[in-house]
Amino acid sequence: MSEELNLKELFANYIKFNNRNRKFIFLIIFIGVVSVICYQKFKKPYYETKAICMSGISEYERQEQVENLSQRTAIDLINHLQINIDNKDFVQLAKVLGVKKDVASTIKFIEAEQLYQQDMDEKYYALNKFEISLTVFDNSKISEIEKGLIYYFENNKFVKSYHNRYIQSNNNIINDVEREIELLDQIRIEGAQNNLDVSSINIVSGKEGKELSNQIVTLSHHREEIKMKQALLKPLVYVQSFANVDKKEDEIFLWSILGTIISYLMSLIIAFVKEII
Repeated sequence: MSEELNLKELFANYIKFNNRNRKFIFLIIFIGVVSVICYQKFKKPYYETKAICMSGISEYERQEQVENLSQRTAIDLINHLQINIDNKDFVQLAKVLGVKKDVASTIKFIEAEQLYQQDMDEKYYALNKFEISLTVFDNSKISEIEKGLIYYFENNKFVKSYHNRYIQSNNNIINDVEREIELLDQIRIEGAQNNLDVSSINIVSGKEGKELSNQIVTLSHHREEIKMKQALLKPLVYVQSFANVDKKEDEIFLWSILGTIISYLMSLIIAFVKEII
């Protein structure tokens, strides 16, 4: 019972204290909120945008598409740029992106994240795509930064080395396939001239269950698949480019609430000290 009375008395004293110092408290809160709003209005504006990308780096490395790792190298390369941004080393950032320093200095934040999809069993599995979140101070530089990221990937020593080996390996396979097609074609011509049955009985099942019963068609199909992968699986490809944004991002509402709370607490402390003195 005494504890309840103490709490009631404490609460009553708190209300009285606020009432005695209400003008001072309101003044401090007003100054705090106005200061926050002015800061948010006059501070350097920034813009947020996103892009969806994919990379062929895992294919260059000849790695299995392990869950959560299919785009890991590309994601790590993007996130590594944040080190230069945090250190405000825009000269180095401009160098790796192949852009001018004034373009690199407009980047406030960049981050890449793996994209996932939920299946029928409500399990998430990694897609072969990832999302890049970009925050800049100048929205007119977004397209230059977009091109700069492609330059960054294509000129990275690790990626460039693996990409060149990947292309060379594919070209060797394509050349072997084309020689085999020429050989098979020659055998068929000679077989037809000598009344020999050299028709193919080879059957290959495709990814979609399609069956190819002709060796030349099978080899040609395999060659075109390699060519298509080689053309599409570049170090960095934009599935959806960065959106052009004109709306400035601000946090006036959030910071106004925080400013109100902090100003109120400060006003209580100052008012309490004034009464003691």
